[in-house]
Amino acid sequence: MDQRDLRQIFSAFATGVTVVTAYDDEGAPLGITANSFTSVSLEPALVLWCLDNRSRHLSTFSDGTPFSIHILSEGQEDTAMQFARSGASGLEQRADEASGLTPKIDGAMARIECRVADLHVAGDHTIIIGEIREAEIAEAAPLVFQKSRFGQFTPASQLSGQEAWHILVDMWS
Repeated sequence: MDQRDLRQIFSAFATGVTVVTAYDDEGAPLGITANSFTSVSLEPALVLWCLDNRSRHLSTFSDGTPFSIHILSEGQEDTAMQFARSGASGLEQRADEASGLTPKIDGAMARIECRVADLHVAGDHTIIIGEIREAEIAEAAPLVFQKSRFGQFTPASQLSGQEAWHILVDMWS
C-alpha cells in the first residue's frame, strides 16, 4: 500500500483539531496544528500527539518542556490553517502571558497544559507524551476534521430519524 492510499484511509477517520503551543528554542511563541492527539492514561494523567521528524520545531520538545494542547472550537478553521503551515507563526505573547508556561489561544473549547514526559521515534514521526498539569474546558462545539475538510458535530439525539438514515447511507457510500 502506498502513502497516498494510506493517507486516504487515515483521512476517513473524523477527528477533532488541536493546536499545540510552546515557546521555541529562542523563546518565541510557537503553534502547531495537530490532529494526531489522544488520551493515554488517567493515572498518571497523560496525553500524546505526534510531530513529523522533519519539523524544524522538533528540537523544542525535550524532556520537561512545557506545552499546551488547545482543542479548537467550531469556527476556528482559520486558526487551524494558520498553524498547519510549516513555519507559520502568528502567536503573539500577551502581557498576561509574560510569566506563563505556554502561549494561549483564545476561543478554544479546551486547553490542556502539559510537560513532555517522554518521546518515542516511530517511523517518520515522534510521539510526544505529555504529563497533564492543568486543564480547562468551556462550553463550545468542537471543530471536526475528516477527508481534508472541516465540519461540525451534531449529536444523533438532535437529528430526525430521516436525517440520521441519510448520514449513515452517506457514510457507507
